[in-house]
Amino acid sequence: MLECLKEGGRIVQSELVEPGLARSLPYRVYVPPCAAERGGSLPALFLLHGLTFSDSQWDELGIDELAEEWIATGRAQPFLIVMPWERRGLDFEAAITEHLVPYIEQVYGATPDRERRAIGGISRGGGWALRIGLKHPQLFGAIGLHSPAVLTPNLFDIPGWIEALPPQDMPAIWIDMGERDSLRFALLDLTGLFDELGVPYLRQSYPGEHNPPYWSAHVADYLDWYVANWEDGG
Repeated sequence: MLECLKEGGRIVQSELVEPGLARSLPYRVYVPPCAAERGGSLPALFLLHGLTFSDSQWDELGIDELAEEWIATGRAQPFLIVMPWERRGLDFEAAITEHLVPYIEQVYGATPDRERRAIGGISRGGGWALRIGLKHPQLFGAIGLHSPAVLTPNLFDIPGWIEALPPQDMPAIWIDMGERDSLRFALLDLTGLFDELGVPYLRQSYPGEHNPPYWSAHVADYLDWYVANWEDGG
């Protein structure tokens, strides 16, 4: 056991200010124990919040405490969790792909390997994760859609994004939604489109609605999938 594991991880709250950003990008990042020892090779999980929420949503769902437990017990290797806040006046896609991803690599020692970098989101954050992950497959090897709210304009864009993707660059995709979720019928449009295009994905359905108790109940399921993808990817 590495001695540094005894120190525990920490949550850092900060704002990214760079030329090219119309305004600062607030973010939280869970920095695991042994980050310094593994600098440059840490897997990174980017998690996006839902509409009306902020960068605190995943933190409040307990994602960092669960990661801490798994790292301490050896169930997962040390990894970063990055939680940006979508603010008005920001090009959220560009802020993440052009600014936040390289910044996390430089400052927190995230790996540049796309197979060990994932993006996911809740509700509208899931819609963002899908858009960003499919349009930037060189950055993300996995996309997690948790009760996703995908805007109709993006549904029309998905075929073009998929066609532009070399088959070997297709990210792994997870989709889950509660059995009584208000968006469950809209999800059929997305899964039907994936089926038509031959896009592989993992679909899970659990009891529950479109609310924090549902997401909190399945944080471990989400994290287990992300971690397993990193192990499979090397």
